[in-house]
Amino acid sequence: MQTREITRLGVSVSRLGFGAMRMPTRDGKIDEALALEMVDYLQKSGVTYYDTALFYHDGESEPFLKRALVDRYPRDSYTIATKLPLSNCQAPEDMAGIFASQLAKLGLSAIDFYLLHGIGAADWEKAKALGAPGWLRRLKEGGSARFVGFSYHDLPDALPAILDDYPWDFCQIQLNYADWYQRGGAEMYNALAARGIPIIVMEPVRGGGLTQLYPDMRDLLDALDPSVSPASWALRFCAGLPHVDVVLSGMSTMGQCVENVGLFSDPPPLTAPQQDALRRIALAFDQMPTIPCTECRYCAGCPSGIDIPKLFTAYNNHMRYQGSWELSYVYKNEVPDDRKATACTRCGACEDICPQKIAVMDELGRVHKVAEGLWE
Repeated sequence: MQTREITRLGVSVSRLGFGAMRMPTRDGKIDEALALEMVDYLQKSGVTYYDTALFYHDGESEPFLKRALVDRYPRDSYTIATKLPLSNCQAPEDMAGIFASQLAKLGLSAIDFYLLHGIGAADWEKAKALGAPGWLRRLKEGGSARFVGFSYHDLPDALPAILDDYPWDFCQIQLNYADWYQRGGAEMYNALAARGIPIIVMEPVRGGGLTQLYPDMRDLLDALDPSVSPASWALRFCAGLPHVDVVLSGMSTMGQCVENVGLFSDPPPLTAPQQDALRRIALAFDQMPTIPCTECRYCAGCPSGIDIPKLFTAYNNHMRYQGSWELSYVYKNEVPDDRKATACTRCGACEDICPQKIAVMDELGRVHKVAEGLWE
């Protein structure tokens, strides 16, 4: 497993990180036996960076990492990153309360990498009003957090002001070859690299979207090397960026763990023709008539009970593979009438929390219109 010495922080981390947001599930819960097997394999293979958050797996991700790592492995064999959701903070004391609960859930006396979760320009203003800058500084001074940073979900032009407003230790950004060419990924990467701020990459496969390519896109990759999976091409792109320190992968199967460990043990650099193929796919990918949902499930707590990610996934699969039965079947047979897209009250809670800044309420209307047209 390749490692990266982050000299600015004086810490060494594995280039591959485990994103504990998409662990295997069974009956709606984490499949503990399989997830433990995956963690054991990653530990044995030299993976040291584990990323979680308060909301992941309906609040069970942090306690799972306690059982999987903290209770079973030496403290110096892993680093854990977790996040403070500003949406849960209305007063300064809320931050301290959430942080204390996270320490308890993880069974730690200190969190290695602590992040403000999914912030943009407006969220940073809220954080400052709550006194987050001083509070983060005190966490570091007291030893409760080794390094502090933030995960970013906003337009590229808003990032530099946040970077320059606080002495951040690191930053986590969504980056993949589609975002690099089409959605300002290169601009965000360059802003961080110019300031020497360590970069943690999330969504390198865009929530799995870059594995679901049109046949002509897949043909471009197969012409280069049919033995390499679409996910591996996407991960190689991120691994090849010199200022990226850790690439997070939300692994859900043992097969993904094995493939990713192999890749990050010796990631071959992309050639010019390979880079060009990914650029062409990125341009085409942006023209696909899909909803840019990564299935992060931040919106899963819809007050009307709508399973927004499920509907968006079924819709996207229909648009990618015209004639797919999935949207028609899911909408007609698996979604009760009182939880179809028409149940949306336009409260806006989903749009407030969506990392991709999707116009969720309008997109639900589009999903309903297309789905109903399939079986009218």
